[in-house]
Amino acid sequence: MNRASKIPTITRRRAIEGAMAAGATAFAPSSLRAADAWEQTIEAARKEKSVVLYTALVGDPTLKAITQAFTTKYGIAVEILEGRGSDLRERQRVEQAAGRFLSDVTFTSEGQARLIAREDKSYVVHEATPNLKALKPDFVKYTDGGLFSPTMTIAYGMLANSSALKPEEMPRKWADLGDPKWKGKILCDDTRAIGGGYLMFFAQLNAPSLGETFHEKLARNEPLFTRDMREAGRRVARGEYPLYMPFILTDVSNLKGLPVKAIIPEEGCPFVLYGNVLGRNAPHPNAARLYIDYWLSEEAQMMWAKTGMGVARSGLDDKIPADVRDFANAKLMGTTDPDRQDEGMAIAKRIYK
Repeated sequence: MNRASKIPTITRRRAIEGAMAAGATAFAPSSLRAADAWEQTIEAARKEKSVVLYTALVGDPTLKAITQAFTTKYGIAVEILEGRGSDLRERQRVEQAAGRFLSDVTFTSEGQARLIAREDKSYVVHEATPNLKALKPDFVKYTDGGLFSPTMTIAYGMLANSSALKPEEMPRKWADLGDPKWKGKILCDDTRAIGGGYLMFFAQLNAPSLGETFHEKLARNEPLFTRDMREAGRRVARGEYPLYMPFILTDVSNLKGLPVKAIIPEEGCPFVLYGNVLGRNAPHPNAARLYIDYWLSEEAQMMWAKTGMGVARSGLDDKIPADVRDFANAKLMGTTDPDRQDEGMAIAKRIYK
């Protein structure tokens, strides 16, 4: 592999950010220069011929479909290395410490990207790519100054047994679960361990209408904690519990034909934001940036949207298939913050003893 950290086509891309910030029109000279520079990046990417992707999203068919579409469009091969997030992090750290820069792009969550970039220095800030100008305004703050390129969200709601609960009995809001009538009736991913339960807890902890007061009420209702999210949905379908939370909304497709209903709470959904980061001294820097940019193209974004995942690109809401539109467009509440993880964990363990 070519180990050059960058080539001249990358530095010329600074014109794009300037054009975006100034609101340049499609016919402005700076915009034309930016378009020309990006064409040179594409040409250089094709000459690099390949890109190496690390991801903990093992076996995901949409990720593979997007990668195949990228290869078909640009003729650039993508080598994918899948594994547990902690294993990939250590592998990358060891590789880079030994001066072996093998990975180009890592597909990961925003929180992990920021944490690993700070602690391991495995990821680096890179200049804006053209499709970034279509990023939803609410996600701009998550780019971390050019480190992270958002692509999609996984939103969490509730799962209810539609046979055990009449429509009027189903909760509409997270706050409803503080009612004593739910005592002993809630199955919940453990809020005291890293995962969906803690993600939900932290997002709700920082929601003005919920906070610690809500969780103190919820704790009195004695939710049963579990760490088996996959089986939890089926336990609700079997009627063992009328309600499970937090539930990945799109997973309801795995329970098709069973008496369950996915609920999008009125306050919003805790979510995980996924995206791409550029590896330090990436061996294929132009192909890497082209690949990162492609994930924000309308073509790639619609592949996520058709599964019901939230998308990071603006202007697609009405193009999403009707059967998954509510999930893809669900109101988002908040996500985790690795800088406050110890604080959040301490509060969760204090409330849920």
